[in-house]
Amino acid sequence: MRNQFGFLLREAFRGLRADRFLSVTSIVTIGVCSAVMAFLLLGLVLVFSLNHLGEGGDAPLRVFTKPEYEDAANVENLRIKLEKLSVFDSVVFIGKDDALQEFRRDFGDEMLQYLEANPLPHSFKLYPSEKPLSAAKVRELQTTVSGFPEVEEVSSDIAYLQWLDRWRLPAQAGGLLLLGFVGGALALVVHNAIKISLYARRTLVENLKYCGASEGFILLPFAIEGMLLGLGGSLFGAVALWLLRQAGLAVVPSMTEQISFAGLACFLVGGGVLIALISSWRTVHAFFRGRLT
Repeated sequence: MRNQFGFLLREAFRGLRADRFLSVTSIVTIGVCSAVMAFLLLGLVLVFSLNHLGEGGDAPLRVFTKPEYEDAANVENLRIKLEKLSVFDSVVFIGKDDALQEFRRDFGDEMLQYLEANPLPHSFKLYPSEKPLSAAKVRELQTTVSGFPEVEEVSSDIAYLQWLDRWRLPAQAGGLLLLGFVGGALALVVHNAIKISLYARRTLVENLKYCGASEGFILLPFAIEGMLLGLGGSLFGAVALWLLRQAGLAVVPSMTEQISFAGLACFLVGGGVLIALISSWRTVHAFFRGRLT
């Protein structure tokens, strides 16, 4: 068994060394495909993360109280009303002092230095339960909450959600379609490389068949060779993914909260190896059935 396994590995690496130019070209081409897949994966993860808009960040809805309802009893009564709607994951109270600190953090002290009192109202940050959140749902909640007598204004990012509702599904479908197309191109590169390797070692394959070797035993070196090609190219894709992620962090610092580099890299490399394995297996299987021309 040990000798058989050693034979399989030697044959796999011998196939890679037999035509180094073909092997290097295949790995580089697979690397390009993997780099494109890395870009598409990164974009898809960002698009899908928009389905969780508002989680851990700015609230989709913010309710501001009227000045005449700023006493503790009315504020508590409004909080109870909001929670009884049962459509929010959380209702977060932001007092006047906290609102003032937020304002100073975002805009500085220059606009407040001539004011004698804190002019900012109490408010509530509302995080709806519905995921993905639609503009229609936000508009409905905005209308409902605006009807409370304690509420002066309800702000929302409804314009952004309207844009998101229009483009979310096309972006997801287009990204998945392109990802499948690039995966098919990767499979084709492996297929051609294994096909050439098969014809180059056709005599060895025929001799093994005459010696009574099983189809699986003959197939395995070529499957391993395809996996090695897929692994080599996918590692280039993982490097491209890391570079894209670093570039993205310069633009969107919160990307680390939305994207796990380790998870995406494993998915990319594992997917590349799996596609290469399936493609090489099918190529050799077709060869044995006489369907490979």
